Amino acid sequence: MRLIDVKAFLEFHAGKARPDAQLLVEFNGPELAETAYAILSHCWGKPKEEVHFTEMEKLTTIGATARSEIKGRSGYRKIYNSCRQALPDGLHWLWVDTCCIDKRSSAELSEAINSMYAWYANSDCCYAYLHDTDAKTLPTKPDNDKFAEFNGWPKWFSRGWTLQELIAPENLYFFNQRWEYISGKRDSARALSVITRISEDIFLHGLSWANPSVAQIMSWAADRRSTREEDRAYSLLGLFGVHMPMLYGEGKSAFLRLQLEIIRKVNDQSIFAWGLTKELESASSFLADDPSLFRDCSNIKRMTYSSFITALRKSLRRQELDKLTLAEGRFQTFTVTNHGIQIRLPMQLLHHGPYDGVFEFSSVMLACCKEGEDSDPITITVERTGSRYFRYFRHRSAANRDEKAPIEFEEVFLPYQDNSSLSTRGPLSRQGRRSRILSVEDIVPSDIVIVVLGPVGSGKSTIINKLTGMPPERNANTLKACTQTISAFAHVLGKKRYVFVDTPEFNPTTLRDVSMWLALIYRRSVKLTGVIYTWCISDNEMSKWDIHAFQILADICGRDAIDQVRLVTTMWDEVTAEAGTTRENELKKVAMKPLLDGGARYERLNGTPESAWAVVKGLGNKKKVLLLQEEMVGKGIDLWKTSALKAWMAHPPKK
Repeated sequence: MRLIDVKAFLEFHAGKARPDAQLLVEFNGPELAETAYAILSHCWGKPKEEVHFTEMEKLTTIGATARSEIKGRSGYRKIYNSCRQALPDGLHWLWVDTCCIDKRSSAELSEAINSMYAWYANSDCCYAYLHDTDAKTLPTKPDNDKFAEFNGWPKWFSRGWTLQELIAPENLYFFNQRWEYISGKRDSARALSVITRISEDIFLHGLSWANPSVAQIMSWAADRRSTREEDRAYSLLGLFGVHMPMLYGEGKSAFLRLQLEIIRKVNDQSIFAWGLTKELESASSFLADDPSLFRDCSNIKRMTYSSFITALRKSLRRQELDKLTLAEGRFQTFTVTNHGIQIRLPMQLLHHGPYDGVFEFSSVMLACCKEGEDSDPITITVERTGSRYFRYFRHRSAANRDEKAPIEFEEVFLPYQDNSSLSTRGPLSRQGRRSRILSVEDIVPSDIVIVVLGPVGSGKSTIINKLTGMPPERNANTLKACTQTISAFAHVLGKKRYVFVDTPEFNPTTLRDVSMWLALIYRRSVKLTGVIYTWCISDNEMSKWDIHAFQILADICGRDAIDQVRLVTTMWDEVTAEAGTTRENELKKVAMKPLLDGGARYERLNGTPESAWAVVKGLGNKKKVLLLQEEMVGKGIDLWKTSALKAWMAHPPKK
């Protein structure tokens, strides 16, 4: 750990330092443990305004012009004023992150980040510099006019790194922009609690005394920002007492790694309690991808084993309680494996909704609760599709809990990552990569999903073949969650991953399967970019169902999504130009009219890949929710009572 020699720096500032004066001194091991030092907590300014390690190292030897320029920087003034404060406080050493770390060394930077919480905790004094306020007291209510960018508070309270810098030091003192003393941390515990949503006990007695849950600590970071995305995770390492290497460039994966390290270190099921007010439908990972998802968890505390068992006695069967008592050690651990997070959880099966035989919902009780004497365990809803588990958030469309259903402990493997990066990273990211069939779990919100519908022999597989460069493999892994005849094919072009969904013949028999699949992907937060409906231009016969199918398609899409429908005629090489044009006009005037009037577009496919891609690219990047999806998922309406099916059920056409 490098420290600034306070006396030497002040002598330099006064022009009294010798050229060989050493401003930075390195301390190690026992020597560091016996050294009293002050530490600065601040918001970084623009890089050119800060004083960096290489500049501090040669500050006493550079020319007068360069020295004058550095002294004019706001970052220099922070160091100078910190030294002026440290000396009368009886401290001869100072640490400042801008100039005491050689960031050219990735190993040194990683060590510093992993040690930073301890450095702040071991300091004798921490000076928190609030550069954007001249007040002599901490604010007690937000000022959205003055601090609009930072939730109404001074910027220092919005930064990711300053969270640990606020909590770790025992003695922390606030200064305003003129370096006038404001107050100490303990003296301002109540005001700080209002600003940060952190309990006063943390400021009065320290982190270890309060013993907050993982979810609570995460909630403190929910609204904080960092310049680098990875720093949202790295800045929390010390608060959880974990270490991990720095991998700048990994993006959101840093927060996933952080949570896995926490799981390996502590048994705290509140790490799964995120997203209790989340608006999306489901998630394929049981770990959050961002601290903001813990925003509403500031009052969630972990439960001891005994208090959790006491809470479960109300509904747990005697034999399950006996099993749990005998397996206490097993219950209190969960393990990260390559198959998921292995854990035993009390699960209660919920009634099926309108998706009987397709989805299974369970209520899972976690060993954590909201603060309060009689608080019940936090419950989350889990969906099981085959052997896979998903977090489910949209409680209004799930069935009500059956109070009589038994609660049983099950050992499960909870997935902790999704495949959302497949479109831009890994083997699939290569241009022209051969398409592969996806399972429904692999389709993610960032994909451009296009469903291809149409009667048998209308060229659905042909257009997908032109788009992907390979014929659909009808016997490959299909989407077993709905029907084994619906297949999704991934194709990467540039940095976008397209998913083309081949469907069976669009008729009354398969309509249910297609509708259930559309509901399923929407429940996974996946929206469609488009619907392509194919029709063979050489087909001169059209049944009553064929005509009615166009109207049903219009009702499935609804007014808001119908503009993302493309009506595509195929196999133009099988007809003369005159016959094809005549048939085309008939289709537009009769069968296709409800869709075209609503905003759908008509296209011809001339049999080339370029023609197929022109149809797809014409859809753009907009993502829409079909009316059928909103009714089935958002409102919990049974398929046969949706707008698209009610009219048809009343007067089903006959072939």
